[in-house]
Amino acid sequence: MIFGAHSSPRMPARPLAIVVLCALVLASGIAGVALDRIVLRPVPSSTILGDSGFHPLSTALRSPTAEDRRRIRGELSRELSLTPAQDSALDAIMTQRAVEFSALREEIRPRVEQLVADVRSDLEQVLTPVQRERFRRLQRRGDDAQRMSSAP
Repeated sequence: MIFGAHSSPRMPARPLAIVVLCALVLASGIAGVALDRIVLRPVPSSTILGDSGFHPLSTALRSPTAEDRRRIRGELSRELSLTPAQDSALDAIMTQRAVEFSALREEIRPRVEQLVADVRSDLEQVLTPVQRERFRRLQRRGDDAQRMSSAP
């Protein structure tokens, strides 16, 4: 026996190469799927109106535009494979209920706006002056986005 020589069992070169290649293919596939999900695939639209301001309640208080309603109806029709009769019934229901939603929004708007203002005020009390200024800029940016989304 030669001193200093290690005798550990070695995998033959061909099976080792196959294992390494399989691992590489698997890792590449996982990376490709992750890249597709994160970067390349657009975020699917939602049947819920996107947030239009700094606080998500701003969306609940915003009446959907005719374009919003058309987009929602189209998405539901596609996703649910509605028949023309179902599509027509859905349109009638959404049109009828839109009036009720509008009245409800106007009824709760003052309470919600006051609650949002109170929350913002409470948050500002725990922020440093620099953080408070950043927070206000975020609010203004959200308010600008809301005005832009509700502009005709």
